[in-house]
Amino acid sequence: MRHNETSLRYVMSSQFTHRGYTVKSALPEADARQILDDCLDNRYEVVQEIKNNKHNYVARVNTGSLPNLVIKEPRNRNNRLWERFMTVFRPGEAIRVQNSHVRLKELGFACPEPVLAAEFRSYGFVTYSFFLYRYQNGRPATPEDAPAVSHELQRLHSKGYTRGDPKAQNFLVDDGKVFFIDFKLTKPRCFNKHSTRMEYAHFLHTMPEGIEHLSEKERKSAGFRFATWLRRAISDAKRKKREYRE
Repeated sequence: MRHNETSLRYVMSSQFTHRGYTVKSALPEADARQILDDCLDNRYEVVQEIKNNKHNYVARVNTGSLPNLVIKEPRNRNNRLWERFMTVFRPGEAIRVQNSHVRLKELGFACPEPVLAAEFRSYGFVTYSFFLYRYQNGRPATPEDAPAVSHELQRLHSKGYTRGDPKAQNFLVDDGKVFFIDFKLTKPRCFNKHSTRMEYAHFLHTMPEGIEHLSEKERKSAGFRFATWLRRAISDAKRKKREYRE
């Protein structure tokens, strides 16, 4: 039976095992199991392939149980030996991203609605994982959105978190509301202020208008100036490395 978007009830996030996969979902377990079966048995329609490379597979899909979802497979994270080794001590990438979405919503920010994350382990290591969330309407942030996006990013930083990969295109705007996408929350235990400054400096590379929405005191601080210089140096080093490889 196909469910419509309003028929599925959300509950507190639960974790269970199904067909050898560890699954974490905010849906009732029976619904989550059905959606996982749809994915594993290829009972879904690809509406739009968003990304398909060695790093990630991302597509907008309709499953047999729930339409209008996005499936993301972190291929590089699944295949890196170091990443696999670390999953002995922590969840895999998909469940960590699911946890980030849940936490971001708890903090009062907007992001796509998480549906489920699933990971498969072999000999204790996560060797395959994927994440499902509801498709979020909206458009990528533009320079005109700098005030709203800067405010939300600084608000997140004020709570001690970084989002990771803060490019302008990783923020959507829908009816004036800012949504975080393609993120994984981190709360640095050491040098927290430096970490948030580094992230804001990174953000300014793709949305330089954001500098106008930083307080004058912060803009002129030695810490922010150092973070800006260091961020630029890192970017230059990466660019030269790419040029050398080419």
